Amino acid sequence: MEFLYQAVAPYYGKCGQKSIDPVVFFKLQLVAHYENICSERALIEMSQLRLDILHFLNYNVGERLPCHSTLSRTRKRLPAEVFETCFQSILTACVAAGMVSGHTQVVDAALVEANASTDSLKRKALLEWQLLQGEANLSTPAELTGQVSPFPSIEKTTKPKSCPRNNRTHISMSDAEAKLTQKTGKPSRLYYLSTMAVDTHRHVITHMQADLADEKDSRHLTAIVDKLSAKLMQYRLPFQYLLADAGFGSGENYAFLEARHIKGFISLPGSYQPVREGFHYDPTQNAYICRNEKLLYYHGIRIEKGFATHYYHARVKDCSVCPLKKACCGNKRRQTLTFSVYRHYHQRIQERVESKEGKKMIGLRMSTVEPVFGSLLNYYGMKRSNAKGKQAAHKFMLMAATAYNLQKLLACSTHPIANIQILTQKQIHILYFVLCYVVQHPGVEFVTTPLLLICLIF
Repeated sequence: MEFLYQAVAPYYGKCGQKSIDPVVFFKLQLVAHYENICSERALIEMSQLRLDILHFLNYNVGERLPCHSTLSRTRKRLPAEVFETCFQSILTACVAAGMVSGHTQVVDAALVEANASTDSLKRKALLEWQLLQGEANLSTPAELTGQVSPFPSIEKTTKPKSCPRNNRTHISMSDAEAKLTQKTGKPSRLYYLSTMAVDTHRHVITHMQADLADEKDSRHLTAIVDKLSAKLMQYRLPFQYLLADAGFGSGENYAFLEARHIKGFISLPGSYQPVREGFHYDPTQNAYICRNEKLLYYHGIRIEKGFATHYYHARVKDCSVCPLKKACCGNKRRQTLTFSVYRHYHQRIQERVESKEGKKMIGLRMSTVEPVFGSLLNYYGMKRSNAKGKQAAHKFMLMAATAYNLQKLLACSTHPIANIQILTQKQIHILYFVLCYVVQHPGVEFVTTPLLLICLIF
């Protein structure tokens, strides 16, 4: 880890009180993840009592370790680029050991609990009132919500926890970037989103980043692919396949992957409708024909719910006299159909995922990235962030990924196997006889005893 001295040199001064050794700091971060510890106070207390950790840190018995607050300040002052350098160096060693193939990458995301409690949530009802009063220059959560409420009687009679809480109406006073999120099987708490890429060859983590928990997974895929491509190109490794779940599926992402000549196996999102029952397409007229043989004409591209869609609708006079109107369009004046402008990309990805190769890739995705995330969350101390803010969460996740890759690298390294001789029962009796002889005749020189033992056994 000598490269760390060069990486942190611009951030360490040459005068004043000496700070913590950067190698010791990063070793303690690794120990925290290997011991599944999220608290730095508990990390220092445990490390002070462990001889193996003291030896790893190059500390003597009785020598005091740095204060836990020193770790917090050092991590806060070092930029994320230093942690990226540490992660990249271990990844480079994994590539050199042949543990990364590059051609198939699996992307997934998981929630990591923020270092903030839901009790720190406060309603944003005062924000609009403050802006009207000309207090738009307030920026921190404490400043934004620290004024006296214009409605004290309402606040006294309303129970804060009984009101529905979400990210539009509430903000955390201790960590403003942590978002209130709830997913299936998880309680409603403040989280960050951990997005990760894993190589399928030896399950080495090739990318890790922290995002806001209220953002969709699909929003970050293009940036992840750009960073992955740059990393793998640096190592001259091919990047051909990308596997992900339906959360990363969107028309923009499908088009982006095709433009990059990357074969994606990403399931379609649940809201996508591949066919519309009762309607069939007429390519000669660029129109849809309903069950009553009436045409739904094309009327250009419109924006619906933030997405560009092809818009088709029938004529009002055709729908008003149609006997199937009530079952077809209900109380609407006419039937309308909308299709994503990325419809052809959706069709191609659906055919690919449903093919024999696609089903194999789905199984490969599940067996690759999900065990890695399970290990990080349950055994590498990544279940809860140890600092506040998105940038600190990003550093925390990078160190967890570094610890995971380092253990993979050490397990992959070849070690010489000792030549162990299994003794027969006869040899055991002879060994027992020799030991008894040595005990009863202490005058026998110790140097000749091993020679005698070897002669008797072999």
